[in-house]
Amino acid sequence: MQNLYSRRLAIIHWLTLALFITAFYFGHELDETEQAAAKFSLYPYHFLLGDAVLVLTLLRAYFVRKDGKPAPVAGGSPLANKVAVGIHHLLYVLLIAVPASGMIMLNSTGLLAAFQAHDVSKMPDLEEFAIHEIHATLIFILIGTIVLHVVAALYHQLILKDNILSRISLFGKRD
Repeated sequence: MQNLYSRRLAIIHWLTLALFITAFYFGHELDETEQAAAKFSLYPYHFLLGDAVLVLTLLRAYFVRKDGKPAPVAGGSPLANKVAVGIHHLLYVLLIAVPASGMIMLNSTGLLAAFQAHDVSKMPDLEEFAIHEIHATLIFILIGTIVLHVVAALYHQLILKDNILSRISLFGKRD
């Protein structure tokens, strides 16, 4: 097995993170904005960013199978390596489930109809729908999982000093 993720996997990894953060920002602004017209103008950005996260996640899953991934960290315990694999799988599932729940919300609440009619007055109050709570809960779990992933990477990099971040770095020589 190789020591590094392929360059395209590293690019997809960091681009997915940047797009997720941006989509989260727009989603937060949607929750905080009271004026319907302002919300109406923010939704398309949020939708496109969420769709991009989904597409990149699916591409990443494809390229992991095609390019392979690095071997488990040398000297790591079998349990720690299983937890790491589980966290990565959970990240993939959540990076698919969050945009999917957003699409379900768009299609099941009347929000899509409001956009198709270009009519702000038809915009539903999403908080009245269970799918809104599901979407928000999935985002909360995703953020917690990302934080766990980052803390583990920093622990490896700064405490164990095993240079694990070089595996996903955008810089440096690749095979």
